[in-house]
Formats: sequence, C-alpha cells, structure tokens
Amino acid sequence: MKRLIFSLLTPFIALTVGLTTLAFAQGGESTLELKPSVTQANAGDEFTVDVILKNPLQENIISVRAWFTYDPSALEGMNISFEGSPFTLAAPGEDIFSAAEGRVKIGRSNITGGMKEAEAKVASIRFRVKAQNPVTTVISPYDYQVTELGHVSVNIIDQGFPVNILSSAPGDIKLSLNPGAIATQVPLVQPEPEEASVDVGGSPFTLSRPVNLRVDTGSGYAELKWDMTKEEDRAGYFLYYGKTSGQYTRQRNVGDVGRYKLDGLLNGETYYFAVTAYDGQGRETDYSDEAGVIIGQPLSSTSPFEEMLAALLARIPEQPQNGPLVWWVLFSAFGLSGVVLFRTRKQV
Repeated sequence: MKRLIFSLLTPFIALTVGLTTLAFAQGGESTLELKPSVTQANAGDEFTVDVILKNPLQENIISVRAWFTYDPSALEGMNISFEGSPFTLAAPGEDIFSAAEGRVKIGRSNITGGMKEAEAKVASIRFRVKAQNPVTTVISPYDYQVTELGHVSVNIIDQGFPVNILSSAPGDIKLSLNPGAIATQVPLVQPEPEEASVDVGGSPFTLSRPVNLRVDTGSGYAELKWDMTKEEDRAGYFLYYGKTSGQYTRQRNVGDVGRYKLDGLLNGETYYFAVTAYDGQGRETDYSDEAGVIIGQPLSSTSPFEEMLAALLARIPEQPQNGPLVWWVLFSAFGLSGVVLFRTRKQV
C-alpha cells in the first residue's frame, strides 16, 4: 500500500521540486536600494532619492526596471537624472513621473553589451515637498515579481531569454514631512504643476524618435527602412535587434541614413528590430516602434509589395505603345496581392 501511495505521489513531488528550482533559478543575488538624501523635510524643500544597483556576483546586466509609488498630494516629482549611470538608453514610455497614478516609472538599458560592475547608480529622482501639515509618507516599489514580467527587475540574458536576477523587492522609504509643524485646516492653493523633465546635462535634447520603421527580408538578411527628418542636431542612427520582442541584445551604428541592410542572419529565425537617433553628444531618442520579420520569408515582411512591384516593372520591355502592358502589370500586381493575402490569412 505504501509503495502504491509513493508511486502515485512521485510525479507531484517531481513537479513541486521542478517548480521550486525554477523559482530559485529566476532569482539572484542582485538588489536595488533606495537611498534618500534626507528622511525629514519641510514644505518647499527639495531632496533626491538615488536608485542603487548592487551586483555582487558581477552578472552581465542588460537592463533595469524600477517603478515606485509615491503620494502626489505630499510630493511633487521634479526630474530624473541619469548622470553617471551605465544604463544610458530609455525604454519607450518610461523615465517619467505619473502624478495621476502616483508612480515613478524608470526603465533603462545598457547599450554596450551589459554592465558587470559590483555597484552602480541607476538614477537619481528629485522630489519637492508639497504637504503643509505634518505627515509621514512612503515611497514603495511597484509590482515586484520573481520573473522579468514585473515592473521592478534586474535583467540578464540567459540562453537567449531575459531573466530577472533581482533577489527581492527594494525596501520602502519612510519620510517625515513638516515634523513639529502645527496642523492647519486652511485650504491650500496649489501652484500649477510643472512638467517633469529628464536631466541629461548640456544643451536641450530635441531629437525626435524615428518613425515608420519597415523591414523586408531575403535569404540571410533583413533590410530596414525608416523616415528621415531634417534635424541639424542628428549625427546618426543606432539599430537594435534581437530574437525576443522588446529585448534587443545587439546594437549597430548605421550612420545618418534611412535604409540599412543587415546580413548574416539565420533563415527561419524571427528577429525584432528598433531604431534610435543620436546627436553629437551621444544622446539618444527613445526606440522607434518595433518591427519583426522571419528571415528568408518575404511574406512576413512589413512592406513586401514595394520591392516585388519594382522588380516586376523592371522586367517589362520598353515599347512605344505599352497600354496593354500597363494593364497587365496592374492585373499581376493585384493578383499577387490577392495570393499573399490569401496565404497570410491561411497562416493565421
């Protein structure tokens, strides 16, 4: 009887051990710490909170995500500085204050292939005290998860996949505002909120992020195209790519062009691409919208008909009266688009 019970429980024991091992495999020894410049402040005072990454095993860290909650009725977000940080590239839609949500959203990547320092400052967040009465307020991590899917993570690439090695959520910060002040019920007229800024130093950074990124493919290559704007401060573009959506493990400086062919890719593999613009001081815009393609499969391209139609027109012989040929070209193009649309729908 005991043998029967043990044999029935064995698969469940194995599954439990496997899940436990996976959970521990996701974690690591890295930590994020919040270090405030003060723990007490009065109305109108400004102070900073540094986000410090500790990496004792010196893992090759490619990105950090650090979202925190704060009370916007007590604190006003002023700016986020990344001076001296090894994580120089902003994730799309992050590095901002959201007073409506009461959150600071930081998402940064290292563009040199990873950061292995034992300790580094990720960012410095500046607040101003809005509260007039004595109050204790808290700055806390938002949505920490063991995997990389949360909003607080320290990520490496392991066998082509992002893995969060943050061992635990950062601790809360408790701040005492207006200690010793006498509470008053007089209504307070608040000034109009100022737009939060990201302090990168030097002259104002005005480059716009690249738009309308398209990708075509053939055997072993991808060809990228995007719209170029007339901006005197732009020095060129960086191309980012990888095999996981939103996780770009490779970077290439392609110069100040609007079209680039990337060779040496594996047929049948899916690659994802994004582009940034940079100026003469090395400052970059946010990523463009992402474009993906299956290498060697032209029908997975985002603009396949542009090259196909050009090739079709190039094969038409020149002749004085080519009216029927023009109609034949149009008929062929519409027929080709119908076939591609039919094949695409069948693959969905």
